[in-house]
Amino acid sequence: MPHENEPAVPTTSGRVDRRTLMLDASIRVIAGHGLRGLTHRAVQEEAGLPNGSVTYYFKTRDQLILAVVDRMAELDKVFANQVTHELMRAAAVRPIVIDYPSLARFMATWWTEGRDVQLARLELELAGVREPLVHEAVVRCQAEFRAFAELVSLSMGSQDAALDGMIMLSLLQGLLIEFVTREDVDPRFLEVGVRRVIESVLR
Repeated sequence: MPHENEPAVPTTSGRVDRRTLMLDASIRVIAGHGLRGLTHRAVQEEAGLPNGSVTYYFKTRDQLILAVVDRMAELDKVFANQVTHELMRAAAVRPIVIDYPSLARFMATWWTEGRDVQLARLELELAGVREPLVHEAVVRCQAEFRAFAELVSLSMGSQDAALDGMIMLSLLQGLLIEFVTREDVDPRFLEVGVRRVIESVLR
């Protein structure tokens, strides 16, 4: 049961439409096999769909990749919106008091339940260095999360919210990589890490 003022973990219910089923399967394929492993056939097998199903919705691999980027952003925004809301609510009162243990628990749930999403996103960000189409899609989605970070930085009194927001996201990315790629992460890691990231703006 969540603690008082702890962000609620988003849940989904009901039937998933076939297109979304394919995109979620694509995320798992990328997380498990890298972007090179993403083929129409691999997605069909992962989703348990008949031959030709993926091609019906996505004629080309590029169309599939672009849709996957949008789907990952959609999933992450559910969590990011809640984190942004909680931090801005805390920043509305002076002195600012943030419940770091609750925030760390929420982010641990986000990154644990959404581990495939995070691994796939990292794969796509790296692929974007070499593939302009992927790069443009990733940058477009990143802009939304930079806007979230900028709002948080501004609410906390930053004199350069755009820069501080970018730095905040970069530091969180480092925490995320450590969290999703290692099995022996210290239980204190996220709480201490998130505290230091946010306090870098509250200077």
